[in-house]
Amino acid sequence: MFLKNARLAGGACVCVRVLKGLVAEIGASLKPHAHEEVLDCEFKTLLPSAIDLGVFLHNLNRPTYAHLKAQAYKGGVGSLMGVPLAPLYSLKEADMEPLEFAQEYSDTAFSPLDYGAAREAIACGDVICLHPLGSDQRLQDLALLRAMLPASIQACLYLYNLEGQKLLPVLDYARMLSLKLVCGVRGYEGRFSMGIMDQTPLAYALGLPSVSPLIQVKEVGKVAGLALHTQLDVLLDSVVEPDAFKIITATRALGAPLWVQTPLHHLILEESIYQHYDPRTKILPPLKDKEKQAHLRALLAQEIDMLTSLHYTHPLSLHIFEDAPFGMQSIEAFFPLAYTHLVASGCISLQRLIELIATNPARFLGLNCGALEVGKEARLMLVDLKGKSQVDNPASIYHQQVLKARVEWIMRADGVVYL
Repeated sequence: MFLKNARLAGGACVCVRVLKGLVAEIGASLKPHAHEEVLDCEFKTLLPSAIDLGVFLHNLNRPTYAHLKAQAYKGGVGSLMGVPLAPLYSLKEADMEPLEFAQEYSDTAFSPLDYGAAREAIACGDVICLHPLGSDQRLQDLALLRAMLPASIQACLYLYNLEGQKLLPVLDYARMLSLKLVCGVRGYEGRFSMGIMDQTPLAYALGLPSVSPLIQVKEVGKVAGLALHTQLDVLLDSVVEPDAFKIITATRALGAPLWVQTPLHHLILEESIYQHYDPRTKILPPLKDKEKQAHLRALLAQEIDMLTSLHYTHPLSLHIFEDAPFGMQSIEAFFPLAYTHLVASGCISLQRLIELIATNPARFLGLNCGALEVGKEARLMLVDLKGKSQVDNPASIYHQQVLKARVEWIMRADGVVYL
């Protein structure tokens, strides 16, 4: 495929040739070959598509995942990792009981990869999330699950609230199977009415249950020590506490291979929005005050490695605020939201945004994509930076907002998957 009249992030106008799913040539004077399919980019901006490693699935059926992918493409997210919520909600407080292994899967057994969502994710070439423990809190046969996946599919282990004898075997599996570790440090996942806000004066004024920031600080300290000791690459999911970043900086200086992911919402919204008691704003970790938000935006320059939509797939419901499920919807506007509030506002450059949403996630996963370079996989998106897009999802707190930039299409390998 030949892409003509494409602009790079820096503004230069080029043509791009894609052969067998890889970027083969980039140049201003390239010409299409005879019988080569030509796609005119109309002088719009060609960028690597985003990779979102913080998407949560309220169920595992195929229609839910198919709808999620359509939303993701619209927001410029070409690849994602869907994290099933059910195993997180099933976790109890850690104990030191001997760990039992789940019974091995037989030919007729139902494995986590048999669900429609997992099959759809594999068909899309997305990242597969493996929970080390099943709903009965027994260690799953991760070696068998990994062997069932195509070699081209990347898989991550998602760790949450694991201690002691439940944690050590998982680390051995990660090392043996070369699985990337993603550690949730958001806070307690189970009870909807627990920890809606930080412990601030506003929480008391609104009468909303609050959670201490120390919960995240403790989790980050535990995982940072783990990464330093094992030298396994670890992605810390949804880090937003300033004191947690101090721990990360210190342990990185000692050699801990830590990666940090922060939700986009915490850079756009702040805690005063809770005054409306809108269930669409309920999120873990809680939103921060203006001072902490400004601190987070300053950390985008270096300390934060990746951004996530922290998108939850559950549909809009009419629950009262305290009883509503956690989770915000925004993946269908991911790039326009980030471009409007971070790039157009002058917080970061477009090149830095691409590092945060594409280049660094690809590096963490060990994928040959995330950059528009010769030899890289053609996981690309075309965006109109002068265009506008409106959020049309009533389940999103950003509903009806008009944003700068519009995603025109998404390319995967040799074809356009969203147009």
